[in-house]
Amino acid sequence: MANKLGFLMQTDSVTKLPVYMTGAGHWDHQDPIYRPEGYPQYQWLHCVSGEGELKVNGHAYRVKPGSGMFLYPDEDHAYYSVEKPWEVYWITFMGSEVEALAPLAGIHASGVYALHSQELILNHMKNALSLTLSGQPFAGLECSKLVYMFFMDLINDRSMHASSADQGYLRLKPVFDYMEEHYNRDIPLHELAQELGVSVQHLCLLFRKMMNKRPMEYLNQLRIHKSKERLLECPDARIGEIANQVGFTTPGYFSTWFKRTEGMTPEAFRKLNGVR
Repeated sequence: MANKLGFLMQTDSVTKLPVYMTGAGHWDHQDPIYRPEGYPQYQWLHCVSGEGELKVNGHAYRVKPGSGMFLYPDEDHAYYSVEKPWEVYWITFMGSEVEALAPLAGIHASGVYALHSQELILNHMKNALSLTLSGQPFAGLECSKLVYMFFMDLINDRSMHASSADQGYLRLKPVFDYMEEHYNRDIPLHELAQELGVSVQHLCLLFRKMMNKRPMEYLNQLRIHKSKERLLECPDARIGEIANQVGFTTPGYFSTWFKRTEGMTPEAFRKLNGVR
């Protein structure tokens, strides 16, 4: 396939979407790129064959077939081939929700990310390139649908094949099971640590690494989840009773956590779900 690139003229309605595509392209051989000021949009560049190297944020990453470069806007970066020909597909995109979607795929910074189901990702990019070159009046909207699908498959690929995440979950599973069984009473941290045979400090470190939160945060979120069932199934029960049933010591603390997690009070949750 010859070198091709296309850019989209977006309407005001498309640029208001949570995520939208701005361009797509393909290079039989990617030439060296040096951008001291970065690029003003998000980019994903996917390596099909050959190898390259990306330099960004003071790090150098090897870019091999089946991996892609995710670049945040306005960051000093450079990339170039180390094994020719370096065949690359690319897309550029913007939108208010990109910063929320990228971390769901384990992407927290510009860098190189390996994929397992690369054909699925590549198909979205190839279809986007065809649309950008088609001249169709609604190409911008269709490409925005494709970039959203790209993100969904990227999230699925990265989460389903994240072996370290799988191992972390299995390591913590005894604690998750223990919380599920005993959430309705006070559970000291040392009790949870005993389930793994580790110190409290090490338990907190494992939770921070795996869940990005403390053990008690996870436990209280589990309690809130359980409380929602009771709030609807037991309409005559007082808030204090529900709080006690799911392990909270006071109604006020329960309500604080409920509002923090659900964005509303327990009373408002009942009312919103038709319980008076």
